[in-house]
Amino acid sequence: MTNKELKELERMFGTKCEENPAKGFFTRRQLQKMWNCGESAISKRINLSVRNNLLEMKMYRVKSGMVTRPIPHYRITKK
Repeated sequence: MTNKELKELERMFGTKCEENPAKGFFTRRQLQKMWNCGESAISKRINLSVRNNLLEMKMYRVKSGMVTRPIPHYRITKK
């Protein structure tokens, strides 16, 4: 098995963290602090913004302790 094949297996099974979020991508909690909103308000704002193409969403795998989870990150699109 080559290195390339091993890296592909790690990516498939989620044992390796993907690249760090690109510049300008924020988690829901970070947006909540930036916009000074509550839990329900930030969810509504994010959903509306993604539907209207004001926010771009990309999933990044984030490692927390021994667990790697996909976490949505958002970036404000410029128009």
